[in-house]
Amino acid sequence: MNRLLELYLKIYRFWMRFPEKIRFILVGGYNTSFSYGLYALFLWLTGGTAAQTALLLSFILSTPHSYLTQKFFVFATRGNYGREYLTCVISWTISYGLNILLLWGLLALGLNAYLAQLIALILVTINSYLMLKYLAFRNKTPVKPFSGGK
Repeated sequence: MNRLLELYLKIYRFWMRFPEKIRFILVGGYNTSFSYGLYALFLWLTGGTAAQTALLLSFILSTPHSYLTQKFFVFATRGNYGREYLTCVISWTISYGLNILLLWGLLALGLNAYLAQLIALILVTINSYLMLKYLAFRNKTPVKPFSGGK
């Protein structure tokens, strides 16, 4: 078990050497894929007829997951779970509203629901990074992982 912890800490320290924007792109890409996968699954389950419902369900399920990955692997903050989570939810709710409008507009232009959401996600992700960086995780106390006595 000790070896596993040491390996995790080595990987974590290596990961945290990357600039924050690179970490956000990688973790954000993962979170976006996770969220889009949920959206596509729910859209498929409804026969492709309920894009907004699929979007809402994916938003609800991906929010806690995204918060934790952003907190630990991008912005590396410690504590403040309640305040940060609330601010993240508010930020993502604004992004969700933007996503609703973009999806609606792109669907009105005649794009299919899968492509429309893919395009909307790119714009929403940029908005999300700015709000997370400057609102949710702005007062950060960096995490210093256990050094293993070294």
